[in-house]
Amino acid sequence: MRRRIIFDTEARREFEDAVVWYNRQQPGLGDRFEAEIHATFLRILANPEKYRSVSHNIRQVKVEIFNKYSVYFRLERDFIGIVSVFHGARNPEELHRRLK
Repeated sequence: MRRRIIFDTEARREFEDAVVWYNRQQPGLGDRFEAEIHATFLRILANPEKYRSVSHNIRQVKVEIFNKYSVYFRLERDFIGIVSVFHGARNPEELHRRLK
């Protein structure tokens, strides 16, 4: 059975906000960011256990092209829950709160 990706509400919002922000910086850049995040999701789906555990049931994968970003996810039996699409320059306390 193939798992599916499900966003936590805050993760969905930060992902969509980043797409909009990048498109404002340069037309099409947000679309490239979105494509790279989706490519990261495919890597996760292919082998979710491969990625580093950062807290109880939460794993981290670095985004390849937009390498200041990491995707944090929890591995569930039927799905992969996206906890955060997090830019490394943001306040780490926000991330720690969500990883608890």
